Amino acid sequence: MALLKIIEVFLLVVPYIALFAEESKTSSHLLFLAQQGEHEKAIKIYQEKEKKAGHDFELLHQLGLKILDSGFQMRDPECQLLALFGAAISANEDAYPILEGSLKSRYPLIQMVAINALSKFQNDRADKGIANALGSSTLEVRYEALKHLCKKKYPLSTSQTESLMYKTPKELYPIYPPLFAAVGDTHSTRVLRKLMNHPSHEVRLAVILSLAKYEREDLLPLIRQQANQFHYALQEATAFALGQMKDEISRQKLEKLTLSQYPNVSLAAHFALYQLGDLKAVEKIESMAKKEDLFAISALGSIADQPNALIELLKHPNIQVSLNAALALLEQNHPLALTTIGLIIQRDKNDHAFTSQHSPGKAFKAWKMTPSASQILKDDLSAYVQHLDFKEKILEKISMLSKIKFIELAHEIFLKNDNELIPKTVELLQQIGRKEALVCLKEHQQQFGSPLVRNYCNLALFRLKENGPYADQLRRWVKAQAQTDLIRFKPFTPWKTGENAYHLSPEESSKLLIESFETFASQQDPQGIDILLEAIATGHPKNKYALAGLLLRATQ
Repeated sequence: MALLKIIEVFLLVVPYIALFAEESKTSSHLLFLAQQGEHEKAIKIYQEKEKKAGHDFELLHQLGLKILDSGFQMRDPECQLLALFGAAISANEDAYPILEGSLKSRYPLIQMVAINALSKFQNDRADKGIANALGSSTLEVRYEALKHLCKKKYPLSTSQTESLMYKTPKELYPIYPPLFAAVGDTHSTRVLRKLMNHPSHEVRLAVILSLAKYEREDLLPLIRQQANQFHYALQEATAFALGQMKDEISRQKLEKLTLSQYPNVSLAAHFALYQLGDLKAVEKIESMAKKEDLFAISALGSIADQPNALIELLKHPNIQVSLNAALALLEQNHPLALTTIGLIIQRDKNDHAFTSQHSPGKAFKAWKMTPSASQILKDDLSAYVQHLDFKEKILEKISMLSKIKFIELAHEIFLKNDNELIPKTVELLQQIGRKEALVCLKEHQQQFGSPLVRNYCNLALFRLKENGPYADQLRRWVKAQAQTDLIRFKPFTPWKTGENAYHLSPEESSKLLIESFETFASQQDPQGIDILLEAIATGHPKNKYALAGLLLRATQ
């Protein structure tokens, strides 16, 4: 009887064992096809499988990894970059081998992008991967790696940075003090002391500003010594640093510097005295501002409860003066800034571009408006990024200062089809989330002749889980964009020191598409994942490597 029972159970289980074996064979086959680059065939097999049993997220995960790996193995550097982009946006540790393998590429740009991507992960494996890039034969790659390692105070980063510095042209020495100051160990302090006596005033200037940024009070005596230098840029930076670190011992020296024949030195000294509690210094700064000193106007933005001079300057006929006055008032969170700043940042008939300028000692920054932005920024991507970042930060400040005023401004931006501001505007409306913001999004979701506005509003309303046709309309639009080329690459600029200097940037026209796919992935939207798979299979051939990264996102 027992034997009969066993046979009976076995006969019941056999069909399931066979089914499991068949399923396993199918999965292995489609993964093999994906590894060989037969992505359309692999996805068709998966789609047939999905019709019967629904999405298999473990299998999708493996499929995404295989597609990424096949792109990384391609000889075409653009395919390798897209696979790298996909690995980075997947935010998945299973994609580490692609990020780490990219560090061995013969293309410096690929190495740079890999370092930037690994820096976003906060773990020992990522740090070790970046450290491995120090073996690169390209000095620029090693600098990029050290920039991130110093920020994380990675062991031996100081000695490696010092070694690299002596291998680079002396003209580039000023890019190193910020790295040493970030580490802050005994070795880096010794190097900074040495650099403070460097014959180049540009190097010493970089040291002073770096010490001020990290408030290295242990090296204050070195900064005080620089106040005796005759170079006006060094005097400005020194005065600014002494004020930042509230150095009462230097008050007498600062008072002497206020009498300098150089306006930037006098301004820095007065500003330092204000930071030491001398309110009379504010009157001097206001006087300089009224004489159209843009740096003085900018400095007033950091002085709370002193708006009167700035309010006067709002109506100044010189547009550069009124612009910086409005920005300074916005920095003070003064409501009068809202009367003009919103109009300034909107695209008008003059198509203004915004570019920054620093004082000689780099202690102060002001902004300038120039007409014909489209022409000026056309071939200078870094200038365009700065211009757009400036406008987006203003939008953020307006939304924090007055949500009602921001929503009014959002209506104007949508109606004017100010495309470069639409993504940030929608993002901020989504964050506000209040009734008026939702009304704004729903109203412009139907705006005639403005597909970018409509679809960004659809995306926001879908993310906010609002009832309505938003998800369906977004899916239809995404499906229609299958052949859009997703990615544009930033030009390779050696020794770039800013944050995110080497990352991949989508074209304005495709940014929405990437964000839509990303939302489908993060919300594990079944229909959205179907569209994502279809786009990988039949869309623009190079997009699939980037989209595979989003497929990984969908399986977490």
